[in-house]
Amino acid sequence: MATFTHTLQGATPTVIDATDKLQFANGTFDGKITVDEYNDSNHVKTAANADKSSANTPNNVKFISQAGGTGGDSQADWGDGTEDLDQITTAEANLKINFADDASVITEDAIFYAYDGSTPATAPSGINFKAAEVGNANFTDAEGSGSALALADNSAGTSHDFFIACSASPSSVGAKTGKYRIELTYS
Repeated sequence: MATFTHTLQGATPTVIDATDKLQFANGTFDGKITVDEYNDSNHVKTAANADKSSANTPNNVKFISQAGGTGGDSQADWGDGTEDLDQITTAEANLKINFADDASVITEDAIFYAYDGSTPATAPSGINFKAAEVGNANFTDAEGSGSALALADNSAGTSHDFFIACSASPSSVGAKTGKYRIELTYS
C-alpha cells in the first residue's frame, strides 16, 4: 500500500498528520508575519490549535533573495545567516515528505506546490510561496499546479524521501490559508 508521511524537520522531527497544519509564523507560534516579509519560524498546528512541534526546535527556511547569491543562486536563512540555497543539506530543509510502498517502485514526474485548498490550479490568495528541493540553486514560485516545483525522480525502492525548503509571505493584510500538495507517478 502506498503512503505519504509529511514531517517538519528539527531537533526531533514532527509528523504532520492529516488534521494538522504547517504554520509559517513571525518567530513565535501563531505570530503574524508582516506583509511582504517571510517566515521566521515554522510550526505544526493541531486541529485543537496547539503547537505540536513546540518541544522539537523545528527547522525554518526564510527566503532572502531570488538571485542575489553566487552565480545568481537564490539565498535563504536556515539558522546560520544568509547563504546560497544550493548549500542547504537534507537535514536543514524544513519539510521532508516520504513516499513508501510495500513493493519496490520508482517515482517519476513528482511536483510540489501550494494552492487555495480546493482547486489545485489556483494559487493561494494573498500568499507568496517559495519552494526548492535540496540541491536546487533557485527557488520556484510554487503557487498552483501550473507553477509547481519539479522534484527529482527516484530509482527503485520501497521508500523515497523528498527534502523541500519552503517559505511563505503574505502579500496583503488579513488571515491567510492554503494547502500544499505533492503529486507523483510510481511504477
